[in-house]
Amino acid sequence: MAANYAEATIVYGANTITLLELIKQKLNIADTAQDDELSLYLQIAGEACETYCDNVLAEQATTEQHPVKSSPIALRYYPFVTLNAVTVDAVDVTDDYEVFESEGVDYITSSRNSITRASGFNQMNIAYTAGYEPLPADLGSAIVSSAISYEQGTGATGEIKKESVVGVGSIEYNTSTDDNGSDGFLSAAVTGTLDRYRRSYL
Repeated sequence: MAANYAEATIVYGANTITLLELIKQKLNIADTAQDDELSLYLQIAGEACETYCDNVLAEQATTEQHPVKSSPIALRYYPFVTLNAVTVDAVDVTDDYEVFESEGVDYITSSRNSITRASGFNQMNIAYTAGYEPLPADLGSAIVSSAISYEQGTGATGEIKKESVVGVGSIEYNTSTDDNGSDGFLSAAVTGTLDRYRRSYL
């Protein structure tokens, strides 16, 4: 289930502010008439930033699927928040696992002493919550900046493609990476910020 980027928050001075409130401040919008439209742009921008980072950004529940039972398992998304469930062939084995955190990659394991070799196919599902709440200020600002680019129809030049948010709507946008480091509606300044949050492969 994707995060709701309009409701995602950042710490703003001594206060907490939602991204919807922040984009309205930046666009000098005082009423609620455009809230649905701006929420769409924030959602598309947030999901585009997630795609660029190959990671979740705003805190959300996620599930990984593995064709074999194994241990330890490096979790795909960072930062890890909480382990919700581990099942193997629909049997709940959550109590068999504990979480160990390391810099940038978190693991769940059922054995402290050795790596368990898989002996066959088992459907292993790991449900956990990952992401930031609140978002780091620079990351929230980058998402809002991208949403404004969607709203104003500005971005890099190149091939146009279409992106949809189920149940919300769709928008056509540019997916090219230009010579200035832009990636579609993600400007070079935005991608520079997002690079700090990209998932790394170890």
